[in-house]
Amino acid sequence: MTYKKQVLILLVVTAVLGAIFAGTLILTPERLNSRNAAYTWLEPKWAEQAGRIEISGGGNDPLALVNRNAVWYVESEGVEYPAKQGRVTDLLRLLSTRGAYPLRGSAASSHERLGVGENASRIVVRGAGAAPLLDLLVGGGDATGREVYLRKSGQNEVRSGEDQFTVYLSPSPTAWYNLRLFPQEGSGALSLDMVQRVTTVSPPLSGEDGGEGFHSAPLVITRSGSGWTVEGVAADDLDASRIDPYIRAILDAEGDGFAASVTPEDPVFNEGRIQMELGDGAARTIRLGAALSAGEGDAGKRIAVITGSQYVYTLAEWTVNRLFRDAAYFKKLREE
Repeated sequence: MTYKKQVLILLVVTAVLGAIFAGTLILTPERLNSRNAAYTWLEPKWAEQAGRIEISGGGNDPLALVNRNAVWYVESEGVEYPAKQGRVTDLLRLLSTRGAYPLRGSAASSHERLGVGENASRIVVRGAGAAPLLDLLVGGGDATGREVYLRKSGQNEVRSGEDQFTVYLSPSPTAWYNLRLFPQEGSGALSLDMVQRVTTVSPPLSGEDGGEGFHSAPLVITRSGSGWTVEGVAADDLDASRIDPYIRAILDAEGDGFAASVTPEDPVFNEGRIQMELGDGAARTIRLGAALSAGEGDAGKRIAVITGSQYVYTLAEWTVNRLFRDAAYFKKLREE
C-alpha cells in the first residue's frame, strides 16, 4: 500500500470517528432534555398585543390590568388607577421569554396533585378579542422549593420552571398601583433643579392637650443663586445640607393607596398644603384633607390631592410627618 493511500484511509477513518463523536455529544440525554425544556408560554408578537391581564389566586376575585393607549391601569371597582408600568412589562417579558421549562407530565390525572387543576392560580392575557392569548395555571412548588409547576389551560402537558411567577400572583391592587404623587417620567416629570420655591402649611394639631391650630408658621424655602434660604432662619444658622434631600423627598413621595369615597373637587382638602413653584411659572400643590378613622389600620393616615391629578391618595402618617417640616428642622445643631 502506497503512502498516499495510507494517509487517505487515515483521514477517512478520522472523519468518521469525529462525526460519531459529535453525534454522541449532540444526542446525549442531557442535551436532548435541554432542547425539549426550552419553551415559551406566550409568543413575543402576542405579548405586544396584550390589552388586558387578569390575575387570580387563593379564591380571590381576579385583579384586572387594562391597557389604554399604551399605558397600563389597575381596574378596581369600576375605576382605573395608574399601574406600575415596569411591573407589567416585567410580567409580559417573563411570559414571552424562552426559558427552561422541562416537561414533567402529560396525563390529566397529575394536574390536581401538582396543583395545576382548573382552580389553580392563573394569569390570563387577552388581546383585543375575548379569547385569551394565554391562560396559564400556576401550581405548587417542587420538592426543592425553587420551581413551580405550570400548565396552559386546555392542555394536559405540565412543565416546571424557576419560581418567578408567585411574586406576580398577589390579588391585592396595591401591589400593582403606581402611587407616586408626581410622575417620574414624561412631560409632567419634575426634578430638583426645576423647583424655585417651596411653601408648606402644616396640618392642624389635635394633640393630647386638645389644642387646635397649625403646628407652626408656614415654612418658606426659596432658591437663592446656587443655594437656598429658609424664611426665619439666619444664614449662619442654616443647615443647607438638609434642603435638597427634603425637596427630593417631596418629589419622590408615594401614597399609601387611593381613596374612592371622595373626589378632588370635594371641599375637604384644606388641612395643610405643600406648594412648589417652578422656574416656568407653574406650580404643583399637595393639599391635605382630614385624617382617616382608625379602622382597618388607617389611624394617622390622611387623604390628599395633587395639582392636575384626578385621583385622591391616602398618605401614611410617617409620610405626612416627613413631608411637613418646620423651619427649626433646617437649623444647625448647636452644642450646649
